Amino acid sequence: MSLALSLEMRDRSVRAMWLGDALMSHRAAETMGNVVLEFQRLLDPEGVTNRRYHRLQRRTYISKGPNFLIHIDGYDKLKPYGFAIHGAICGYSRRILWLNVANTNNDPAVVASYFMGYVKEIKGVPRCLRCDAGTENVLIEDIQKAFLWHHNNDETAERCVVIGSSKSNQRIEQWWRWARQRGCQFWMNTFAELQMVSDDPLNVDLTRFCFMALIQRDLDNIRVEWNQHSPRPNRQSETPCGKPDILFHLPRLYDTVDYKVEVDMTDVENITREWCTVPKPSGCSDDLDQSLT
Repeated sequence: MSLALSLEMRDRSVRAMWLGDALMSHRAAETMGNVVLEFQRLLDPEGVTNRRYHRLQRRTYISKGPNFLIHIDGYDKLKPYGFAIHGAICGYSRRILWLNVANTNNDPAVVASYFMGYVKEIKGVPRCLRCDAGTENVLIEDIQKAFLWHHNNDETAERCVVIGSSKSNQRIEQWWRWARQRGCQFWMNTFAELQMVSDDPLNVDLTRFCFMALIQRDLDNIRVEWNQHSPRPNRQSETPCGKPDILFHLPRLYDTVDYKVEVDMTDVENITREWCTVPKPSGCSDDLDQSLT
């Protein structure tokens, strides 16, 4: 037998073995899928029928007015490059309440500084917060409950923070997709092209020093653009349609009220001073910030 014929036969045998393994894997996956479908038909026949005929019923989101429920979350798409974004949205008006970039969005004291800045702005606290179970939200949860315990009743305070998964926080998760289209994707592409991912702390600090202010300016523009835009009417929505700024600041035009709970501003100042950390605009370490400024 010639060497060429031997190599050809070996190649055929290898391809046959690979094809056999692929077919067996495909059949096994198909079999498991059929088993899962059978169990779904047994456990939830009505749900299977509804999905087949596209009869799924959407849950209705209800928010009675400004500060009735606000959603907070972090955005980590720029985190590999050293930039952590955090934001909040009003569930009723869809107004963006804050949108900030810093060197972290996991420090509870930094996240609490964003929340307390909003509390100072409205001179009160919202009726309810919706956030995920991350450790970055523990201080916000305690501050919110403390204010409502002091200015309201215990029963209301216990229900003033709703904890759930980040993916189910739909109000702000949906808005992150819009923000990505309006500007965040540009920075993701820019840093990817420049290959800015680095484990060197000095390189990360220098990147923040060069780009932090530019990214924050873009975020401010995105926030203003969103808060002043006119959304398209949605028949499935229970909230009125209008510009987020108008819905938030003029609730009486839509037969509702602002649900904020007024608080003592002396308490706000004390909590901000003792428990909050305001991130530096440059996002750099202290040593680099002093040497560059």
